[in-house]
Amino acid sequence: MIDVYLVDDDPDVLASLKWMLEGLGIKARGFASAEDFLAAVDLSRPAVAVLDVQMPDMDGMSLLEVLFSRPGPLVPIMLTGHGNISMAVKAIQQGAMDFIEKPVDGDKLLALLRRAARVATERAASLQLSADIQQRLDSLSPRETDVMHRVLEGKLNKTIAAELFITQRTVEIHRRNLLEKMAVSNVAELAFVLSKLRP
Repeated sequence: MIDVYLVDDDPDVLASLKWMLEGLGIKARGFASAEDFLAAVDLSRPAVAVLDVQMPDMDGMSLLEVLFSRPGPLVPIMLTGHGNISMAVKAIQQGAMDFIEKPVDGDKLLALLRRAARVATERAASLQLSADIQQRLDSLSPRETDVMHRVLEGKLNKTIAAELFITQRTVEIHRRNLLEKMAVSNVAELAFVLSKLRP
């Protein structure tokens, strides 16, 4: 299981959740406030965070907004003693995997944590792939980038040469170089790789 975090200002709730999870074989790290959580946790690592909705200062929904504004592989699950439908809908829209009520059912929480851990791992792999693709794109020269855009539009080398005021042979060289830098063997593969680039 990947890292599991619990954020709740009630020490009794934190202790009981940690105890419950340890009984299920999951070691969780607890935080008494959203601020402590944000100061201590590396949001670029895959993890699951169970966030209490009602907390002083920064509450769980505000913390969720912060996490939503910094896309990463951490998957939040919201926990509340008194939620409502509109709050649950808003939480899901802002990236929460689920919205559960206290007292927490151990089996339900365990199933949710396992599902969230899979999502976090997949998200981390997707983000890493996107970063790798972006690094390859950044290695292209401005001219190779010009050629790439036109190649992806389906234009022939002859047309690209005319548009860029260069020889067809120069287009062929740029085309070969950009495919090599992007680690693909043809335009179809290039288009597929670029489709994996996260916005």
